[in-house]
Amino acid sequence: MASSAPIELIERLSPLAIVAALALSAFVLRGRDGSDRPLDPLRKRFVLGVPWGTVLSVLGVLAVYFLLQGGGQQGGPVVVGFRSWSFGYPLGMVTAAFAHASDGHVTGNLLGTVVFAPVAEYAWSHYPTRRGSHSFGNWLTNPFVRILLFVVGVVLVGLATSLFSPGALIGFSGVVFAFGGFAIVTRPITSVYALVAERVVSLSYYAFQNPLVVARGRTQFVTPGWADIAIQGHALGLLLGVLAGLWLVRSRDTWPGYRRVYFATLVFVVAKSLYAFYWYLSNTEYVLFRGIGTATMFLLAGVVALALAARDRPLVPRIDLSRREAAVGVLLCVVLALSLVAVPYNLVSIDAEPASDSGVEIRDYTVTYAEQVPNQYIAGVEIPGLRDSLTVNTSGVIVTSERRNAWEAVVPAGQLQSRGSIRVPVGGVGWRETVVVSRSGWSVVDGGSTYKVFVDPPDREATQVFEADPVRVPAVLNGSRVTLAPVDDGYQLAVSENNTTVATGKLPQLDEQTTLGGITFERNATNLNASVGGTELRIAKRQQ
Repeated sequence: MASSAPIELIERLSPLAIVAALALSAFVLRGRDGSDRPLDPLRKRFVLGVPWGTVLSVLGVLAVYFLLQGGGQQGGPVVVGFRSWSFGYPLGMVTAAFAHASDGHVTGNLLGTVVFAPVAEYAWSHYPTRRGSHSFGNWLTNPFVRILLFVVGVVLVGLATSLFSPGALIGFSGVVFAFGGFAIVTRPITSVYALVAERVVSLSYYAFQNPLVVARGRTQFVTPGWADIAIQGHALGLLLGVLAGLWLVRSRDTWPGYRRVYFATLVFVVAKSLYAFYWYLSNTEYVLFRGIGTATMFLLAGVVALALAARDRPLVPRIDLSRREAAVGVLLCVVLALSLVAVPYNLVSIDAEPASDSGVEIRDYTVTYAEQVPNQYIAGVEIPGLRDSLTVNTSGVIVTSERRNAWEAVVPAGQLQSRGSIRVPVGGVGWRETVVVSRSGWSVVDGGSTYKVFVDPPDREATQVFEADPVRVPAVLNGSRVTLAPVDDGYQLAVSENNTTVATGKLPQLDEQTTLGGITFERNATNLNASVGGTELRIAKRQQ
């Protein structure tokens, strides 16, 4: 305990050190060299110097997360009921862009919003920027109307990323990318600064939340970071932001340097991993088309820069088509193509039947566990020539809902194995219930394991929803082999010789023993031991 005292002191003092360092930075940046103070430019563009559209957007996302999804409660937020499953589930289509899957998910997106949204809002401005225009001169120059229009634009972009992105998406990231795209076109260098600022803000936030991190080596379930990216939703959001920025630049006739735009676009898309084109090979394998993705990033940066070129040279004189018009046309075609690809995907009606015969029903949901079953959501899309690649088996805790056209493996089998027990919330607007899914069993030494999975709803007894195959102990004991198998009321031992079962019996109770086929089995708190002729060895370990 004495050695941990300095570490605990450092942990307690670290947040104070961060606050003091930030205060010192604010003091240094007050403009003591005669330059403007940091907030002075903000007052020229924002009412009272505050980006109110950004503030309202952040508050709206937090309201959805904590009030509708139940974020912050034990078990986390309700996720399945707020995903964009299909056009046949309007609630999910409306809420998906503003809902989130976890505390970390919403925090990451809000950090991006806090950094990029003010840049976009600054370019839009609460006050008119055209020379000779005055605030309140008409409805469009009214600062409060302009704040409202910014928020309306945020909502519309969010709905667009839900409606025209394939897959059961959830999260505000598409809108964050739209902020980034708008900032790239209108304030290219500032957007690069914002990328750096995002890292600084993120580091400061997490350092304040967790000033001391102790890492230990452990076995855990992980997937590649790029396999969790909703790349099409991100790309759609980025392009919508770019097009909105192009409209603003053109309407004000204020063209930024196209080389700056090229550089800002390339840095942004690379930093945000928009090159991560991937597909499924199996439930644990993915393929990353990094080469094609990288080439696409260079092409995208070039097209966006060309659309912002100040000198609009002709490309096809016969039809009076300029290079800038062609570039804008390419961007519009890409947006249209991304949207059209999503339409058949979001029209699909999947087989939302439970993944196994056993499961627990919670209103319109069914919660169960299964292994190596086809992912019905991925398999629901028929694409000629790609049918085999769309048949992906999955294992884990599965939540289905026929009414919501939902089928999701909410907890991978590996994660449940490493944690033993996990809470799974289900629900909708105005209600939620949390079930506990637990996995318990035995793992044999130098071999596999056998186990059972239970779903425990809040108002009923736990129900067994899965039973693994028997497992054989690799060691040979006095010429005999031992098999451990799950049965209705526990686990059973079987002793065999020459592939013939010679004795079976129940697994002994805690601190008791039993003899089968000349082998004595004894169980303690965590282990199952076997002894023959005075030799004792551990053959299995309890998983709980």
